[in-house]
Amino acid sequence: MSSIDLEKVHQILSLAVQKGNQILQTDKAPTYGDSLVCENFLVSLLQDACTTLGLDRTLISHHGGHSFPDVTLRNTHYGIEIKGAKAHRSFNGNSVIASTMKTGLKKVFLMYWIGDDKEVGYRDYFECVATPVVTHSPRFQLDIDLEPSKSMFGSGADKVGLVEDIIFSGNSIDSEKIIQWMANKAKSKGESPWWIATDDSVPVGSTGLSKFSNLSADKRNNFLKEAFLAFPKVFDKTSPTKYNGLFEWAIQKKSVYTTRDDYSAGGKIEIVLPPFSHSPVLVPQVIQVATEALGDGSKIYINELNNSDIKKYSNTQSFLDDYKSALKNHLKHIYEDVKDSDTGNIGSNEFALLLANYLISQIDLDTLIV
Repeated sequence: MSSIDLEKVHQILSLAVQKGNQILQTDKAPTYGDSLVCENFLVSLLQDACTTLGLDRTLISHHGGHSFPDVTLRNTHYGIEIKGAKAHRSFNGNSVIASTMKTGLKKVFLMYWIGDDKEVGYRDYFECVATPVVTHSPRFQLDIDLEPSKSMFGSGADKVGLVEDIIFSGNSIDSEKIIQWMANKAKSKGESPWWIATDDSVPVGSTGLSKFSNLSADKRNNFLKEAFLAFPKVFDKTSPTKYNGLFEWAIQKKSVYTTRDDYSAGGKIEIVLPPFSHSPVLVPQVIQVATEALGDGSKIYINELNNSDIKKYSNTQSFLDDYKSALKNHLKHIYEDVKDSDTGNIGSNEFALLLANYLISQIDLDTLIV
């Protein structure tokens, strides 16, 4: 193996981070973009750091694609996984299956770029893992601000085991042990174990799927706020497809089991909606559920609401314009039940617009992040 030791790797990473943060404060700073933009920028920093330290730039071997980690230091036991986010400081990492993990490694670092913070940094990858999460399959969840003692790895009763035993003891990650640990944690919290197998290589196991009703109040409101913003069709009782996509999103993106009763258990509530009427009118209970959820103070990242929606927004107002238009279409049917109270004689279109504006007025616009 090379004479490159762990101390030298830290020097490379530290210098790359220092140069990266200097660049991000200048008018020549690159604009944070997709994963390819992120990888190319951070890899170039690593290569330049090698040059500054009198090392061969080709020491940095950039694999790209689905390889884990993205970078290895040639002829060493060290790797660097590259991740980035526009604003989040926690984000999904790699699959616990890690079928593409490079062999022979003894340590993997996480090098990251947070776009809005204009920050480049690095940490030990597995010190940043609090727990795996489920998208369509279990992945490590990375938190760059996580205290090392909060990592899922360690020798305590609540830990999965030591990094050197679980990650680096063989030719691949001991994913079976991780998944069994996830299943046991789920069962201990009264959650429903589940697993989506996509191919024969997926280990037998499960992880926690939380029932919506078992979530804390703040997590329920946060979940519903995101659901109502991502799926405005849920307001439309006349649509046979009103829940299309929502339940799959809840399971795959939020690890939550939700039912239609979580949005409206039937019944109606009274609201005042001038100039339609100065007297209270009865509207479906889903309006009250949405009113409380949309008023929640949690932050929502607009362009991450629903990955099936290929449109990306550059500002909050353009999203709200589209959202209002969708709401209007899906609220119009309510007019038929309240038209006798239409003292202003405004009609169904204007009524739906008033109701849409009423719902949008509940949102703290500072909580919507582009």
